[in-house]
Amino acid sequence: MSEKIESYAKSWNVPSHKTMIITGGNSGVGFELIRHVLRRDYRIIMAVRSLERGNKAREKLLEEFPSAQIEVWHLDLASLDGIHSFCEKVIRDGVDFDVFYCNAGVYRIPYQEGPYGVEMTVWVNFVANYVLYEKLREYAGSLPHQVRWIQTSSVVARFGKFKESDFFPGERYNKIKAYENSKAAVNGLFLRMVEDCRNSNILPLTVHPGTTHTPLIEKAYPKKGINRAAQIFVRSIFHSPEKASLSTLYVLREEIQQPCFCGPRGLFHMSGYPKIYKLYKGNLKGMDKIFAKLKEILAETEYKDKGGC
Repeated sequence: MSEKIESYAKSWNVPSHKTMIITGGNSGVGFELIRHVLRRDYRIIMAVRSLERGNKAREKLLEEFPSAQIEVWHLDLASLDGIHSFCEKVIRDGVDFDVFYCNAGVYRIPYQEGPYGVEMTVWVNFVANYVLYEKLREYAGSLPHQVRWIQTSSVVARFGKFKESDFFPGERYNKIKAYENSKAAVNGLFLRMVEDCRNSNILPLTVHPGTTHTPLIEKAYPKKGINRAAQIFVRSIFHSPEKASLSTLYVLREEIQQPCFCGPRGLFHMSGYPKIYKLYKGNLKGMDKIFAKLKEILAETEYKDKGGC
C-alpha cells in the first residue's frame, strides 16, 4: 500500500477491534478494504463463492498480518438456498458482527438466469443483498451495539432506472444497462433501509468505489485488441483498488452516525479521495412497486419450495 494512502487512512478515527462480515473480499476493492481494517485489528469473515480463492486470499493476508483473525465461509450469492444457509450459520454461531459489507457483485456478464428465472446481474447485485438483509435484519437488530450495513453502488447507478421487467428481461437484455439498473436498485434498497432502520441500532450506508481496475474488470474485458488498450487506459487514468477502498473505510469513521452516501470526490465522482455527497434520487421513483414485486417473486418461490403448485 502506498505511503500516501496509508497516511491518509491513518488520520481517520476508525474504531479498532471490530468484526466485519464481507461478501467477496478475496480480490480487488474488498481485499484492499480488508487490509485497511486489519491494521485496526478487525476480525474478518470473508463470505466467498470459491473457498479455494478465499483461502488463497487469507493466506496472502496472513503473510502481511500473521496474527489476524480471518475466517473463510462459503456464500454463493447466485443460490437462494446458499444465502439462507449462510444466514442460518451466522445466527446459529452467534456471530457478534459490527459491520456487514455487501461488496461482492458481477459486471457485464452474458445473459444468465439466476434463481427462479431472475436475470443474474439483477439477482447478485440487488436481490441477493435484499435477501441477506431481510434474513439477518432481526438478528442484527438484536445485537447490543451499532451495526453498520454497507451496500456497494456505482457511479453509473445515476444512469439506470429499475423497472419490473428488469427482473426477467429476456431478449431485451443489455449487459451495461443491466448493471446500471441493478446499481440503481441498490440505491433504492439503501433508501428503503434508511426508513426501515430508523430508531434502530442498524446504520445503513452506501458507497461506490469509483472507477478502478479489478479482476472483475479483467473478466468483463478480456485482454485482447481494443479491450487491452482500454484496460491500460483505466489503469493509468483512474485510481487503484487500494484507493477505491477508502470510500468504505471512510464510512467506518466514528464521526459517521447518520445514513449517508460516499464516493470519490474527483471529476464525475470517478476517482479520488472520498467524501460524503447527496444521493441522486431522480431515477428512484416507483421503487415501492419494485419491492412489492420482489416480495411477490420470493413468496411464490418459497411456496413452490414447500410443495405448492
